[in-house]
Amino acid sequence: MNQLDCKVATMADLPALCRFYQDICDHQKFDDYGADWHWGIYPAESDLKEAIEKEQALIGLKDGKIAAAGLLIVGNDPLYSKFDWPTKADDDEIAVIHLYGLHPAFRRQGLSASLLLFAEDRAKSLGCKVIRLDSMAGNRPARRLYEKNGFSFVQQANVHYDDIGDTDVDLLECPL
Repeated sequence: MNQLDCKVATMADLPALCRFYQDICDHQKFDDYGADWHWGIYPAESDLKEAIEKEQALIGLKDGKIAAAGLLIVGNDPLYSKFDWPTKADDDEIAVIHLYGLHPAFRRQGLSASLLLFAEDRAKSLGCKVIRLDSMAGNRPARRLYEKNGFSFVQQANVHYDDIGDTDVDLLECPL
């Protein structure tokens, strides 16, 4: 398995992290599946800066470039609170992954698992019992990736995102 050098992002990583997400947003029009992100709305530089300040931004480097990134946020997401999850945990024992992505130039190299494993280790070190996330319904590659790395499908649900409105998503969780 190929490996990434994973770490918690710092302010020095902000320009490269912004470029990473801009590249993903720009590339979505060529993808069969995608997160439907809109650079400047979600994600936005201000959100990434705040995540870095809170030590929530995780990056995986390959050859000095950000190949994968995501946010690991401790606390239940309000979007998820209305759903029945198999792993019972208090809010401060729940970690949520948002904005998980792999740069188009690094796809199909077996790199995604490295950052997910790093996120799991970090969540454990922060006292979490479970990681939760969602993926666009029908995004088979993302769902396979998550399930291959210890996440279980919980249910398909409709959630409301401020940037794209009501959206069908697959809810997944990984007990730690």
